[in-house]
Amino acid sequence: MRRQLSTAAIVIALAATATACNSDGVDAKPDNSASQGAATADPGKGGADKGGADKGGAAQGGADKGSAGQGGSQVTGNTVTIKAKNGAQIAVTLKNFADPAQSDNKFMKPSAGKRWVAAQLEIVNTGTEVYDDSPANGVKVTDEQGQAYTHSIGSTTAGANMPATVKLSGGQKALGYVVVSMPESAKVKAISFTPDSGFAKESAEWTVKK
Repeated sequence: MRRQLSTAAIVIALAATATACNSDGVDAKPDNSASQGAATADPGKGGADKGGADKGGAAQGGADKGSAGQGGSQVTGNTVTIKAKNGAQIAVTLKNFADPAQSDNKFMKPSAGKRWVAAQLEIVNTGTEVYDDSPANGVKVTDEQGQAYTHSIGSTTAGANMPATVKLSGGQKALGYVVVSMPESAKVKAISFTPDSGFAKESAEWTVKK
């Protein structure tokens, strides 16, 4: 099943959240907290993205255009500025979302009845405090039933993975995909990111609307 994000609007929100995961990469307690300060970003059009991780690049102002993923879709992600527990200020952009995401390793694939999706995030430290985190742990994909799914081990043909750990000083950034496993039949409703492996008070959320 392929979801064409070119027909979707992406809504950005700040929300309070906490992540509790079980061994299947499924959030044991879906986050139903209310969103605040929502803004809308329209999808764009473009070519394929094979971007890798960049931990040392300069911060870029405003929102960048995302590039097409495996479904031929593209996301132009509005940037959300949030804070980690230590006060580090980061600007997070959903650059692309691949659904389904194809494995780049024939020995590592989704289990029976499951598919992979992959969110490409760009994280820029826009403050003065060091941002030190394992970003993949803070990513959740929520389906239309309210069930949340978390990071799965794997890599895809969509592009390079987000680094396992990042330590960004002011002006530095990280870019990469985070793989999530979910049922074949589940329909994606939202993608969210929370610093501090999911335990910070602020989150960035992108809601997929039909």
